[in-house]
Amino acid sequence: LTGIAMTVVDASVEECVASSYCYNGRAFQKQSKKMGITEYHFKKVNEHTHYYISTRKLGFLLNPREGRSKITWMKEEDGKVVIDVSDTNDFMEEYPVKEGNILASNHSVWVLDPLDPKGEIPQTAVSFTTRVDIGGNIPASAMNFILKVYLSSLSNVRKKFDKSKEIDAFNRLQIVEKMKNINIKYMNAKTFEKHFQKKGDLKIESAFPLADNWLKVLGNGEG
Repeated sequence: LTGIAMTVVDASVEECVASSYCYNGRAFQKQSKKMGITEYHFKKVNEHTHYYISTRKLGFLLNPREGRSKITWMKEEDGKVVIDVSDTNDFMEEYPVKEGNILASNHSVWVLDPLDPKGEIPQTAVSFTTRVDIGGNIPASAMNFILKVYLSSLSNVRKKFDKSKEIDAFNRLQIVEKMKNINIKYMNAKTFEKHFQKKGDLKIESAFPLADNWLKVLGNGEG
């Protein structure tokens, strides 16, 4: 089962990496309980690689699943960071699969790409792709629920750094500053709207001429 999720996070790439890569502390413990994780072990190799061994309850009267992951991150020259989460057989002797549990398979990739900031607030485009094989015969409803839980990792990062109010305030300030530089006295409605229209915007005519709207349509609506 494969799932893909994308979002923009109101934080720097470094902050996102620290949040996604951190597997200790109270915040992780609290989130682990919500995701059904009952036991986990963390093994650090170096600043770029560590191992994560976990046991997770799935519900639906299913046996618990165990995971063995090697997590590695690297930073490219353009500032982009890629985090790879892959299966591993390391530490199987130290942490053998418990009787009654089933070993699951998971390969996930995080891609974090820096964007232009909104005022003083950094922005990062984040994509999360995961392929999960829980093992055994799983009902479709259970699989959909499990995939939703995996993809919630990205939603949690978005919520943690959410600065929507600050960004809205910045956007309003930009409009105010632009209006200060407009000589409205010598301007009609057509020339006034050009100051706020962006290239590629599509005008939507309404029943009220003074309340026309502009929508951003990628590719001018082609396709």
